[in-house]
Amino acid sequence: MSEASLTWHRLPKRVLLLRIVDILKSFAIPIVILFVLNNDWETTFGIILRVGVLFFIGFDLIQKFFGWRNFRYALDEKTMYVIEGNWMKQEKSLPLYKIQSVHSNSPFFYRLLGVAELTFDTNANSDDASFKLAGVFPSEAKRLEDVLDQSRRRRLEVAAEPSETDEPVTDEPAAIEKPKGVRLYTLSTREILIASLTSLSVFAIFPVASTIITYIDDFISIDGTVDQIGDWVISASIIAIGVLVLAILLLSVAIGMVINFLKYGNFLLERRGDRIRVEKGLLNRSAKEIPYEKIQAIRIKETFIRRWFNIIGVELVAAGTQEELKDESSTILPFVKRDKAMAVLNEHFNQFAWADTLHRLPKKSLGIKLMRISWFGVIVTGIVLYFFRDFAWWLLLLWSLIIGGRVLSYYTTRYARNGAFIQLRTGAFNVRSFVTDKPRIEQIHVTQSWLQRRFGLCNVTLSTRGGLLSIESIEDIPKHEADAMLAWFSRYTVEQDTKRPG
Repeated sequence: MSEASLTWHRLPKRVLLLRIVDILKSFAIPIVILFVLNNDWETTFGIILRVGVLFFIGFDLIQKFFGWRNFRYALDEKTMYVIEGNWMKQEKSLPLYKIQSVHSNSPFFYRLLGVAELTFDTNANSDDASFKLAGVFPSEAKRLEDVLDQSRRRRLEVAAEPSETDEPVTDEPAAIEKPKGVRLYTLSTREILIASLTSLSVFAIFPVASTIITYIDDFISIDGTVDQIGDWVISASIIAIGVLVLAILLLSVAIGMVINFLKYGNFLLERRGDRIRVEKGLLNRSAKEIPYEKIQAIRIKETFIRRWFNIIGVELVAAGTQEELKDESSTILPFVKRDKAMAVLNEHFNQFAWADTLHRLPKKSLGIKLMRISWFGVIVTGIVLYFFRDFAWWLLLLWSLIIGGRVLSYYTTRYARNGAFIQLRTGAFNVRSFVTDKPRIEQIHVTQSWLQRRFGLCNVTLSTRGGLLSIESIEDIPKHEADAMLAWFSRYTVEQDTKRPG
């Protein structure tokens, strides 16, 4: 199709402001350090350093301007066309049938300017196969989503129609009604509050603060301040130190609550036709979709603390999802009570069946787990005994965690084959469950070490078409069970196994 026959669209001018803000964010720390905290224009090195920073900022501004000016896009009934480039224009086209889903994202500053970011996911590995429209008006974003949705549904209807028909074919495409969303789950304020209290992120303030202090110390000496704090800690009473630590933890909890409310506020899980849609965020609002046909497995995660409260997280393993969107787009229930989450899965994801009973590992699996050498523990023990002998009693805690983790791993590990489905439950302090069916499994790999051969045990690894994150493994199961899994996978019945309900 000629370029003149297409209706080309540009990104609004306010996108330039977004790109300027991105540049300032990238250079925020150098700007603050060089022009605010240490504004040294007297030395030659200081002048060269500051002029260099200003030069790179100016060059980046010019590059962003020409990138906005040259960018254009257009759609017809079958293809999306894009012209882009900072200094040299590049033209590319993408057939609409290759676009599997559209993810919208509206960060806080985007929402202030009344625009959104669209990411077109083609489920391909090539970097040029997918692209973003960063800064389109909501009305334009909705129009693009409707065009792609109608194109997909039209293809499905054409595929479902018989090859021979007496009805006349018209060039005018018929309008297809967009299905209404069916709400599956919404997070309550109480759930977000409990999730914040049961998250280990409350302790993240200590390493984060240490990193910030180290980074600042590279430019501004704060040794005196650190020494004063150290002297106070040494001279202070245990009660004062306890109150300080408690205040820091309460501050960390409060910060964690704010972050969780901003990230998961107005959370909505719904089904729109043949797609799962997840919307979340207060300041930064995002909406992402996963086609039902691309779902390869379901993964349930349980952290050590949330297991006490019977709270789990649910993820979908989807085939071919972009690497940068994989983690975010796959999480459909971040922290929900187990009974509520299983009710959603059983009702709306019934293409996967969960086994009622899981098999435990034999007792010899516990023995082999305890017999394995922990090289991490051995190395740490050697370092402590050689350099820090006064702190050797900490080794009791270290080996208690190592041995306790292996014992927990033995008791939590389970597996089952339920007809065409296979289910694994692995982990120690953090446990995760995984379920998929035979047609979605790409490979089952069985390995056996010398020690495992002595006990008749094996490791089994299976992978689906969901990329690297779709690999699951279970250790130290009986060899006859591993052989049964291989035989089960090799006996592939086309008539039964290729039928995928959904």
